[in-house]
Amino acid sequence: MKKILTIALLAFLPFFVTGCVLKDLPVIGKFFGNMPSISKETTINIWGMWESPEVMEAVIAKYKETNPNVTINYEDRSITKADQYKEVVSTRLSQEEGDVPDIVLVHNSWIPRLSSYLNPAPSSVISEDEYKSTFYPAAFTSAVSGGKIYAVPAYYDGLALVYNRKHFAEIDQETAPTAWEEFRRLALLLTQKDKDGNIIRAGAAIGGANNIDFFSDILGLLFVQAGVSVPSEIDSKEAQGALAFYTGFVNDDGVWNNSMPEASTSFAMERVSMIFVPSWNLLDIIRARPNLDIGIAPVPQVSDRTPASWASFWMYAVPKRSQNSEAAWNFIKFLSSEEAQLLMFSTASQYRPYGAPFSNVALKDQVETGPAAEYLKPYLDTAAYSKSSIFAARAGNANTISALKEAVNSAGGKLSYEEILAGVKGKLTGTSASSEK
Repeated sequence: MKKILTIALLAFLPFFVTGCVLKDLPVIGKFFGNMPSISKETTINIWGMWESPEVMEAVIAKYKETNPNVTINYEDRSITKADQYKEVVSTRLSQEEGDVPDIVLVHNSWIPRLSSYLNPAPSSVISEDEYKSTFYPAAFTSAVSGGKIYAVPAYYDGLALVYNRKHFAEIDQETAPTAWEEFRRLALLLTQKDKDGNIIRAGAAIGGANNIDFFSDILGLLFVQAGVSVPSEIDSKEAQGALAFYTGFVNDDGVWNNSMPEASTSFAMERVSMIFVPSWNLLDIIRARPNLDIGIAPVPQVSDRTPASWASFWMYAVPKRSQNSEAAWNFIKFLSSEEAQLLMFSTASQYRPYGAPFSNVALKDQVETGPAAEYLKPYLDTAAYSKSSIFAARAGNANTISALKEAVNSAGGKLSYEEILAGVKGKLTGTSASSEK
């Protein structure tokens, strides 16, 4: 792992030591230039999350080279929990008075509920056809409605299967499972228990809800692969089958239970062999255990003929009450460009093993090889057929996640899967306090 990190640093070292600018580099220099500029004095205030100020400062400085009259203030709100941040954004945008940012970072699952408070992109900035060809389908279905573009993805992310290579070697397994039945077989083989039946090492972190941070993403993935539309079909036969399959790993197979530490923590402790995480959480694992021999692979499929994956990412949007919407959309267009995303990625790679996966489809080849390929390629390889829903975890959807957690914890009890999911549907589509605002 240290060798990989060293290679990553060496790859970018000549660029920063020599003082070259990105346009001087043969791979990415051709992308710079040709961005429209703002001529009048303008100030843009941005609410952001997750990205370090150093990365944002670099891309802002590049934008100001052709837009010197624009002042950009970036406010990093990462200290705020996603649920609280969502509440603040929803409240501020819905108010008729009071200050609002000119650009706000929102999760892709929020757009349908926030769209009436957002200022769509002018067609002169980006057209529907251009949007469709620039970003992955999950971005289009999340943010484009009625011919209006409400947000642009800051990056792409989803789920990948992360596994312990040493554990795989113990059972003579060389490759990651590509089908769910194969995954289940390996989970059973990899599970180790003591003479009393207590789990010493879990085969996979799946089947529960209390100690798997991304359990709703995994279930969301299974719903997507079963063709379930959320929330209208959440109580369908297909959804019932997905919930039964998921909870069976705990209730029937015993490859995981509530006594285990949280999934990512368990993996870093080598107490579980396989987990599902987004790329940003993978960074946490690498930081915690830089020498751990891990493999990253695309998520298993139900059918190779109709593959489906999971997407969950954040997007830039412009509030309807912004006084600088034209300049705001101009800057968002720049942020989504190939040159800006390459700059952000290379800058982020100075501080961590890799930057955020590119949302711009034209840049997918940039992670086909090189130091970041083993980490990001599995995510981007499935991006073309990924889908999302309100079950996205760590995205401020607390009430929705709570309803799904209750469903998982109820499985195997007195209620049938149909009854359990009918209850979830009622909470998701009802008007009670438990329904998502």
